[in-house]
Amino acid sequence: MGFFARKQDAIDLRDAPAKPAHEFGLPTPCPHCGGHGYLEGIDMKRRIMLQRCTSCYAKWETSESDLTSRPG
Repeated sequence: MGFFARKQDAIDLRDAPAKPAHEFGLPTPCPHCGGHGYLEGIDMKRRIMLQRCTSCYAKWETSESDLTSRPG
């Protein structure tokens, strides 16, 4: 059965490119209290995420351009 065996290549994750801190479509921390945010919706036409905090119930909007212009 050695004819069909596949060789397993090792993947070194240290060489992987760094991901941005936040990606469009993933919730961001609350700008008021720093608590966990969750997505209430995404406006794909305007490229805006509508979010709410689980701790203080604040609402905020984050645009895709806000995430790409953020350092780190």
